[in-house]
Amino acid sequence: MINGGLAFAVPGLITGLELGTALGFEQSLYAFLVGGLLLSVLGFVTGLVGMHNRFASCMTMKFVFGRYGSNLISLLFVVALLGWYGVNIDLFSDVSQQLSLRLFDASPSIMTLEIILGVVITLTTIWGFKLIEKVANLFVPLLALVVVYMLVQSLNFQADGAVAAPVQHSLGFGEAVSIVVGSFIVSVVLMPDFTRFAKNTRDTAVASFLPFLGLSSFVYIASALAGLAVSDSDVLTVMLTLGLGGVAFFLLIVSSWVTNVVNLYSVGLGLNAINTRLREWKIIVVAGVLGTLFASFNLLDRFTDFLFGLSVVFTPVAAIYVVDFFVIRKQRRYQLDELHQSPAMNWPALMAWGLGIGASLLSNQGHIWLTGIEACDALLVTTPAYWLLRQIMPSPAFKHPT
Repeated sequence: MINGGLAFAVPGLITGLELGTALGFEQSLYAFLVGGLLLSVLGFVTGLVGMHNRFASCMTMKFVFGRYGSNLISLLFVVALLGWYGVNIDLFSDVSQQLSLRLFDASPSIMTLEIILGVVITLTTIWGFKLIEKVANLFVPLLALVVVYMLVQSLNFQADGAVAAPVQHSLGFGEAVSIVVGSFIVSVVLMPDFTRFAKNTRDTAVASFLPFLGLSSFVYIASALAGLAVSDSDVLTVMLTLGLGGVAFFLLIVSSWVTNVVNLYSVGLGLNAINTRLREWKIIVVAGVLGTLFASFNLLDRFTDFLFGLSVVFTPVAAIYVVDFFVIRKQRRYQLDELHQSPAMNWPALMAWGLGIGASLLSNQGHIWLTGIEACDALLVTTPAYWLLRQIMPSPAFKHPT
């Protein structure tokens, strides 16, 4: 339900709106389902790694990528979370600006709003995280009701044949599937954080397929229908057109605020994993400054590019540590006393990761063609590449498993 709750956040609505208006209903529906299935399968197998080993993902990374190589992956997680932070700040400031214009006939600059909001979110993360956590738990059911309302309203709103006419964008089906994968690939890689508490394989399967294929697909489909009915991909415009009125402003502002407090807290944990010497509040302040800087990149305007980038970077990571545990180690559990013997940098893992990223980018540019879906191409290249590189360059810690 934690992962499912993330689907009901505003970025989930934006994903459905962007892809729905880019591809039309039928093609976007296929993209949502294929992407959700890929995420579910990947989440299931990465979750099994956590269930068998009872280690959090950051510890698993140390075994797979090396004691210092894992810091590079942790840093990328931090960058990804900062990107999500920037997206929400952009949304927050844009909605706040429009609300100010309606109420006071004044429009503060976006930069001013981003700085003010960055300070508020940073202070909330330091002193009010427990309160925000409770608000988040109450807010998810409310957002779920809003999605259902939007679905019903869009079905009543659209004219005959409106769903058959998409807004034209230069977005292919394979790229759309990869964008869907990118929307949750970070959660997939972090699945061991949750499934290390799973009782059995069935629990792990439910924890993956229910949120990634079930709940997220529902949100994407509902928001795609809403965007096609209104013929717009702007989430605020769609909400206002479908009759949410002032509630839309409240929902978007509070959702962005709550989500960003959680993002900032997670960034702090990621930075702490890299540098344990700084005190927690100092790490949060650094994260807040970096997050506000990321907001200046206007990632909301390039949201699908951002999601595609996440898919390119993190899909090979999931493939590598699944291969490491199930194929290289043959499900022999990681042991803490092995950690000091493992290499500082597991070069086969890092090289395979680079090859997977390269395959995605080459596929996107049309230089190679394997499946036509960049995320799948990354899996097809990374998986055998890591196995082969480990045969050529075996790790000294695991040459003779017992």
